[in-house]
Order: sequence, then C-alpha cells, then structure tokens
Amino acid sequence: MMSTEQITFTTVPPSLLQDMPSLLSQMLPYQGSIEVQNDQAGKEHAWHQHTTDETLVILNGSVRFYHDGGERVCQPGDVINLPAGIRHGSIALDDGCVYLIALERKSLVAET
Repeated sequence: MMSTEQITFTTVPPSLLQDMPSLLSQMLPYQGSIEVQNDQAGKEHAWHQHTTDETLVILNGSVRFYHDGGERVCQPGDVINLPAGIRHGSIALDDGCVYLIALERKSLVAET
C-alpha cells in the first residue's frame, strides 16, 4: 500500500523533554501505545513500512532516518511523524539513539 501522505519533521521544546509525564501524555494516541527503543551505535532498521501511523521523538543520541524522499539526521527533541505505508529505515549513529515511538491502533479485533 503506497501512502500519499508525507513524513513531517518537527521539534519539541527542551522543557518538554525534561518533563517526561507531560511528553508521554501528549504523545499517547487515542488508541494505541508508546514504546521506548534503545539502539546501539550502528543498529540499522533496514527498509520497511508499517500499517499504522507512528510518531517518534528522539530523547538521546542521534539517528539517520531515511525514506524514499531523502534522509535526515535526527537528534534530541526531533519529532518524526510517519504515516502508515511510507517506506523508511534508520541507523543509529556513533552515540546510539534512544527514542519513543507512539503507535496508533486503528482497529481492534473483536474477541470471540
């Protein structure tokens, strides 16, 4: 599935990075979860895509984020808004990278 939406990059204020409860509260999707990812230097997530929208916030270190439209080095405070279906990948740089990923769950499977 090819998405017509585009990746957007923004930043969070430094004060919000210091207030983790507020940051988590603002990132938490209506239906979904937040995970913490810790990638050591050189860790690569090769080309892939997701079926759900994701928002990533870089907490520590840096990562080279690449996609069909180019690439960008992201550092603490950078936010990546990644629509479902966009092919992308990343590689943690020399200092590794710790980041949050908010995962939107668009539908639930009914229990039987």
